[in-house]
Amino acid sequence: MDDASRFRPGWADLAAAVPGGVGVHADGGFVHVSPELAAAVGIEADALVGEHWRSLFPSTEADRIEAEALPPARNGTDWTGEVRLDGGMPADLTLSTTERGALVWLVEASPTRTDGRDGERAGGRDGPPAGERQSSPGAVGVRSATEPASADTAGSWSDPWEGRRFVENVVDALDDVLYVVDEDGTLVFWNEALRDRFGYSEAELAALDPADFLVPAESDEVPEDPAAFVDVPDRHNVVNLVTKEGESIPHELHGSTYTDPETGARYRVGIGRDITGRLQRERALKRQRDELATLDGINEVLLATVRELVGTASQGGVERRVCERLVASDRYRFAWVGERELDGDRIVPRVTAGEGDGYLDSVTHTVDEDERGTSDEPVGAALRTGEIQVADAVAPDFEHRAVARERDFESVAAVPLRSEGTVYGVLVVYAAREGAFTPRERDGFDVLGRTVGTVIDAARSRELLFADAVVELEFRVDGGVLVPVAAEADCELELEGYVPSGEAWVVYCAVDGAPPDDVAAAAGADPRVERARTVTAADGGRVELLAGEASLLHAVEAAGATVRTVVAGPDGADLVIEAPVDADVRDLIGTVQETFPDLALVARRERDREVTTVGRPGGLLDALTGRQREALEAAYRAGYFAWPRESTAEEVASSLGLAAPTLHGHLRKAQRTILAALLDD
Repeated sequence: MDDASRFRPGWADLAAAVPGGVGVHADGGFVHVSPELAAAVGIEADALVGEHWRSLFPSTEADRIEAEALPPARNGTDWTGEVRLDGGMPADLTLSTTERGALVWLVEASPTRTDGRDGERAGGRDGPPAGERQSSPGAVGVRSATEPASADTAGSWSDPWEGRRFVENVVDALDDVLYVVDEDGTLVFWNEALRDRFGYSEAELAALDPADFLVPAESDEVPEDPAAFVDVPDRHNVVNLVTKEGESIPHELHGSTYTDPETGARYRVGIGRDITGRLQRERALKRQRDELATLDGINEVLLATVRELVGTASQGGVERRVCERLVASDRYRFAWVGERELDGDRIVPRVTAGEGDGYLDSVTHTVDEDERGTSDEPVGAALRTGEIQVADAVAPDFEHRAVARERDFESVAAVPLRSEGTVYGVLVVYAAREGAFTPRERDGFDVLGRTVGTVIDAARSRELLFADAVVELEFRVDGGVLVPVAAEADCELELEGYVPSGEAWVVYCAVDGAPPDDVAAAAGADPRVERARTVTAADGGRVELLAGEASLLHAVEAAGATVRTVVAGPDGADLVIEAPVDADVRDLIGTVQETFPDLALVARRERDREVTTVGRPGGLLDALTGRQREALEAAYRAGYFAWPRESTAEEVASSLGLAAPTLHGHLRKAQRTILAALLDD
């Protein structure tokens, strides 16, 4: 077309090019409603003309829009947000105001296709020199206010809302970019949003080939014949458009072909919407969905693992079931449990499962920190710190990157198996996907690590309780709770038993060489002893101490061992700790010496236990609950069953932090269970 100034874009053509629904509201009612907007609310477009904008929304939503959206829009700032249309359909709304005060409502009420690139491609040949085309947006042949409105362009609007000024205001109020390309592929019309978003001046836009907006890969798909461009079917399309500075911005394009009723010339009228924010939201939602799906799968693995662990008796069995269950889920390729070797700092595997394929033979894991005082190696860090560690196994700084890549290991998590401050080993899991261990997934593995640690703790206690052979570790210590008490009373104290009471311990000691009342008084003056009382007052009697800081007992019990004997005098104490023969003795010694640095190992020996029925599987005490057994032992040590009684039920209950009726209930149930085992056939 030789004279671009004859292009006459009518408001109906511009409205039809806008993605989604469009409505123009002036003088208290709609002067135009597009079919898309009318369909979104289920009302004919002609019926909506003249209606107030509130008719599109439920009353509460209309109140919100009036409070939040209208003030900025009327002040010249576009408002964009999510709304709900009458009938419940969600939609994205962009609200703008023209210079003449008309409200332009852009409503997208249905999901937009983003999976195709078979629609419109803006472009064409090199345009004529800048001096041969109009460059001012809205000034390119737009009908003036004095020109009569044709039937194709006037629609239902009446003067003064027709004409050039109105079209200028409407198109410049759009946050979307608007463009018009003629049959020669020449950009002949645009709005302010296109100019401002892409950073070109008016003169630069007038001389620009529309294909320059496209990235090279998409420019190759522009029709070779510019005339074919205006015949592209109307549809949505997602294209990356490039700014003057080279920034790529994703846009959703929607276009239609406009034919000038007077000249017969055809134009491609298009609207481009920046969908960066929407794509970011979609990606965020996809990540959330993927993360939730992954978390559901992890929870299934964790729940199934925990169910299987409940019936597993040994530590080795616990660890083996965990590794096997994890790799059976298809989420993880390889899993193993390791521990620190007895005579070094290397971490050696105890059990493995999955597609390791010699991986552990090709790498070395150590507990030691590196020369900087830190370690990026997750396995050693997890065992050393007791905190879960994750890493990208294909990252350039990953220590075993080459070996991991050979086995398709993308991510690794090292999970400490811990209970009550004691770390029993490290569970190491490898996944074939990068970034597999999200924060939520790490939380799940943290729960698994603590659960497995608790089960291992129980398994170790069971192994010790039922072991036929044990390791005895004899120590000499100059401090603790009992040595100062023995020195103050000038006597010897021998441990007869201890029972947990919440976070404290009830300790029973036989007294030799001093009145028990003097020992109780000396113990009561020690701030580490919460309460002390005499159980048997005669010489050679017994005292009961409630020790809130008996941390040695905590450490030993947590390590799966038990304090067998303690004999304390004014000069120090000798104690014997008993552990299963297959226990990690080095770790046990390190644990107790960390609690009591002045604890010196005197001897280590192994011995066989005598075969008894009490305390063994199927024995008399095996059917008691933990609380029943504690109550029974505390009552026995306190002399509740002696005649005459050395302690009342109230005194025993107070030591355990129980009410007297509760203690009686535990004792009666325990007595009935034992008597039934003895008397029933």
